[in-house]
Amino acid sequence: MSGATGGGRREVFLEGAVRHVLQHGVATLSLRPLARALGTSDRMLLYYFGTREQLLVAVLGVVGEQLRSGLAARLPERPVPPAALVADADRVLRDPAAEAHLRLYLEVSGLAARGQEPFAAVAAAVAGAWRSWLAERVDVPAGERQAAAAGVLAVLDGLLLLRSLGAPEAAAQAAGWLTARLG
Repeated sequence: MSGATGGGRREVFLEGAVRHVLQHGVATLSLRPLARALGTSDRMLLYYFGTREQLLVAVLGVVGEQLRSGLAARLPERPVPPAALVADADRVLRDPAAEAHLRLYLEVSGLAARGQEPFAAVAAAVAGAWRSWLAERVDVPAGERQAAAAGVLAVLDGLLLLRSLGAPEAAAQAAGWLTARLG
């Protein structure tokens, strides 16, 4: 098998695994059922990804990038005040098209909070990347950017959690109140 063909097949498996994980989650992900869903064998997945954990890291990397790209496409490129960043990001978080990605984000965060690997390492890396990305987009003095980015991320995570717990009205009220107070 040539490298290009092998790499292409790996990408096909990765795309299929991303779709599967977005639909079914990761907490109980097993290689055999995943392989069946992808029309291959668990051995082939191991051949292309090494281990279940390496496959999960690859899948979660793709999902994280999709979420970040979707958010970036709908936010201003220039830095904006924290209130505007919270308001704009909150609108993206309410988009039904982002629901599966956000549900997976919460699932991985919960598994990370329990100390389960590779979720703890992946979640820490994702949170760091999100803070850095937000720090470039928040219009505050340079010395405050990291703290402001962490604050914006904490607010967005809280709003997302409220919505996922069946309290979308409370999340909307909180977003409005916070945006007014930050502005």
